[in-house]
Parts: sequence; structure tokens; C-alpha cells
Amino acid sequence: MPYAIYRHEKIKTAGALAASANHMTRAVPTPNADPRRAQLNRVFIGSDDPAADAAALIPALDAVDDAGKKRRRSNSVIAIEVLLTASPEWWADATAEQQQDWLDRSTAWLVQEYGRENIAHLRLHGDERTPHLTGYVVPLDPDSGHLNARRWIGGAARCRQQQTDYAAAVAPLGLSRGIEGSTATHERVRRHYAQISAPVAALEIEVPPRVLLNPDKWADEQVAAIGRQAAPSFARARTAESDRTAKKAAEATAEKERRKRERTEKALVQQKATADRMRALPLPDVLDALGFQQDKAEPDRWKADGFNITLAQGPKLGKWFDHIAQHGRGGAIDLVQHTTGADFKGALSWLADRFGDGATAADLTARMRAEAVRQVKEAKTEREPFTAPSPAPEHWPGVRKYLVEDRALPAPYIDKLHGQGDCYADARRNAVFICRDAEGRAVGAELKGTIQRSDGSRFSGMTPGSAKDAGGFRIGSIAKAAVIYLVESAIDAISLAKLRATAGEKGFTIISTAGTTPNPRTWLAGIADKVKRVCAFDNDPVGDKAADGLRRHRFERLRPTGKDWNDDLRAARAAEGAGGGTKAVMDALRRPDASPPPETTPEVDDSPSPS
Repeated sequence: MPYAIYRHEKIKTAGALAASANHMTRAVPTPNADPRRAQLNRVFIGSDDPAADAAALIPALDAVDDAGKKRRRSNSVIAIEVLLTASPEWWADATAEQQQDWLDRSTAWLVQEYGRENIAHLRLHGDERTPHLTGYVVPLDPDSGHLNARRWIGGAARCRQQQTDYAAAVAPLGLSRGIEGSTATHERVRRHYAQISAPVAALEIEVPPRVLLNPDKWADEQVAAIGRQAAPSFARARTAESDRTAKKAAEATAEKERRKRERTEKALVQQKATADRMRALPLPDVLDALGFQQDKAEPDRWKADGFNITLAQGPKLGKWFDHIAQHGRGGAIDLVQHTTGADFKGALSWLADRFGDGATAADLTARMRAEAVRQVKEAKTEREPFTAPSPAPEHWPGVRKYLVEDRALPAPYIDKLHGQGDCYADARRNAVFICRDAEGRAVGAELKGTIQRSDGSRFSGMTPGSAKDAGGFRIGSIAKAAVIYLVESAIDAISLAKLRATAGEKGFTIISTAGTTPNPRTWLAGIADKVKRVCAFDNDPVGDKAADGLRRHRFERLRPTGKDWNDDLRAARAAEGAGGGTKAVMDALRRPDASPPPETTPEVDDSPSPS
């Protein structure tokens, strides 16, 4: 019985991608390909340069999302090489119509499985005995924009399901799936070679009767009978040559891998010695070479665009922690991998080049620091201007339902913000919250996904080009405010606004800083000295630490009762539903670490306004 065949292979480096592309384009000798049939090769998706097609979709090593998280880890799978075909005997008997049907069904399944936007290249290799589709999928997660191969090929069970699904897609062509989870494939291969070398059975030819009433009919019947007897031998003959060629190719590959392994083992010995030296480098020197700025008030803290790193002291000397990424490790190699996005070899090469034998560390770090500062300034200058996401009115009812029902945000607030253009839905069903500076200009947009992922989470981030240090989503007017509250998200801003209004407070403005790293100089530029300042970040260690940093700018601390203000709002709604009212939550708003609302404040409506 002919089988449907689907397999994939992970590609993690640009070198591996280039080597694969050379084979795919026949730029290197391919033993099992017939140059005389090269005209049968066809490109369905992409160009004549498969590696360039994939590279165009792969995020750069330093690419980050709106939350400052890297879109590509040092060990990310940058592409998935896929292959789809059928057993050789099926190709030997398939008609032109059946072959075209197989192409259509296989391509449609691949697009449905991975998404057309992720398929960088797809071509047909018709110059081999067994034609097949092959190409590259760049595994960009549609929810986060990060490389995430695990979403499609994570785990053996997922891979088995893909093979089952592909077999179902081409089943109408007489193709079936192999026995799932068994070793039947290897047994079939050995049996197949045995059959190839087996002698051809003698044909049984019937002796004609002495009297033939219909000679033509009898002859046709005998030809058909002989064809049925000889069919297995014909099938073996059609596939024998490709099998022998595949065996030679496998032997050549094994020898190549053996030589490569020997070279790798030798290189590892030398690499380990270098790695041990580089791993022990002083972290302040490494951060200086990377262009980080040391905090004068906190010498153990180093900052750069998108990073906020603290170095450990005492017994944990050599450890570091990035407060923005909430990630930490130890040693110079891990630090360079984290900050540059390089893999292990790339980080080791970077360190060896700057701190290797014969290099003067002080001279190198000063030179690299100056260069890094220059590059950062150029990057900021060349940053693309902010462009707000296009509204998708067809998705607004679903986004509004999520905000009002799932997050318990007051419908009048949401509807007013929507009418002002400060809250709407985009094409990915994200809730979009427009961020504005002190003059009311749009400078960015917070995004909150409404589609739940498999792990129960939802996407959060900012639109590319957003300038977090220029302004944020806000409720109320900065110019008229008696109290300014800083919170970590737009949803928290709306939640706290409702809670404060319910508590009877007026004359307040609430600003989302989209995280816990506001720039005090920028954020305080439009706030008068007499205005009361409150840091209302989340009730967790990160929020507390950020609030401590703002105390020197006269910010008081106010914590929600739950994790964040939306938790408190939902708790208040639940209490109202149970007949308990919102007194407990309102009492929490006046705890000792937060001063009560001012007694005399300007009048404002119990509804949000961004200006």
C-alpha cells in the first residue's frame, strides 16, 4: 500500500540554512538528482533564492517587541525545513491528473497547518525518482511576533498528529498513514530491499484451447493476466534505481558527518579553554564594552536601551539580573548572549575579539563604549515614526465584550473612549489603547490580546514605533489634575479610575506607563509641583522596587488589594453582586501607605477623558 510521507527538520543557524538552500537549489552536487530532468523543478512560493526568502521573515538578533522582549532567542529555531511526498510506487503509477491533485492537496494542507504568511519558500523537486515538495517555514507566532517553533512542532505527539493530518489530506488519492508509533517503517525498508533482490517469479501462461470461439477476447484476457502477475516485478524495477541511489547518498552523508564530528571534537577542546577564560571576565568591563551606562546612585545597576541589569555582590559575585526581561544568569558569556541575541559561539567570539590574549581591556572597553553609544544614538534617530494600528470595526463587538464582561470595565467608560478614538479593535482582535503626550499628541499604543493562548495567557505589548518615554494612555487632564496616579497598564488605568470615582474622589488623572520603567524627567515635565503624585503600580516586588525609585521624585505609594487594580475592580463587582457593596475595596484605597483623596478638588465627570 502506498504511503503519504511528511517530515520536517529544525534549522537554528544561518549556516545551516545556507547549506540546506544550496542542496535545494542544486548549487552543490546532488547524487540522487538527474540534471536532465532539472526542468521539472518548479517554485510555487518564493524566489530562486530560498535562503533569502527565509531571511526576509526571520527577526534580527536585536529585534524586540513592544514590551522590550527579544523576538528571537539565541537558540531559536529560525526555520523549519519541510518535505512532503508519497511512496515511490505511487509515483510510478500516478497519472498526470493525480500528481497535480497531490500537489494541490499537499500545498493546501501546508498553508492550513503553518499559515501562508509563515511559508517563506516552497518548490517541487521533479528531478529525482521520487518527486517531492520541499521548502522553509519561518515559525513566527501570530500572537506575539516571536519565533516559536514549539507552537507547531513541539513534542513527539504533535509531530505524529501532523503526519496523521497530512495523510488524511491526501487519502482520496489512495495514500495512507504508516502505523503510528511503531517500528514498522524500518521493517518495511529491510523487507523492501529483500524484495528488490528476490528472483522474478515465472509467469504462468495458459495454453490456448484447441477451439477458440473469440480469439481476440482470449488474447486480451491473457495479456491482462500476465500484467497482473508481472506487476510486482515492474514496481520493484521502477523503484530499485532510486533506492540504490538513496543508499549511496546515505553512505556519503554518514562519512561526511563522521569527519565533521572529528573536527568538532578537536575544536571543542580549544573552545572550552577559551570559554573558561571569557566566562570569568569582570562583568562591569563587559557591560561597559556593550555600551551600558552605570547608574551613579546605584553602582551595581547598569542600563541601556531595553535593558536594566543589576550585578550581584558577595557570594553571588558574577551573577546578573535583567529587571525588564525578568531574567538572570551568571558569567560574561550568558550576559553577552542575553544582551546581543547571539548564540554561544557568537557570544564567545565577541568576547574573545575584545578581551582575548594581548588585548588591553581598558582601551578596548573605552573604544567599544564610544562605538555603542554612537550606534544607540543613530538607532534612536532612525526609529520609524509611530503609526497607530488600523481599526477593524468588525472585531470591536468581541473586543468590547472582553473588556466589559471579562475585565469588568464600565461600559460607559469603554464606549466614551471608543467614541474618542482612544480605544478600538485591530485586525488581530487586540484591544488598542492610544498613548498621548502632555499636549495630547498620539505617541504610541498599548495592545492587549483578547484571544486566549493554549497556556491561558493573552498577548500584551506595544505597537512598533511607540515612544514609551514620551507619554502613555491616560484618564483625565494633566493640566487640571490635583492628583496624578501612575499604573502599569491601560486596563489598570480604567479600573482605578472607576474605583476612585466610586470612592468619591474628583480631580484626578491616571496614566499608564506600560510597565514599571517610566522616565521621571519626561513624565514629570508637564506636571506642576503642587500636584500630588502617587505610584500605584502592581502589588508585587517589581512594583514596590519601581515605586521606591520614584520616592525621590515625591511619589507616594499606593498598592491594590489584589495583584493589580483590575483584580480590585472585579472583586468590587463580585461584592456588589453578592450584596456586600464596595466598602472593603474602598477602605483598602485609604490604607496607611496611601494618603486620602484631597478634600477640595476640581470637578470632573465620572467618566474617562484623555485630555
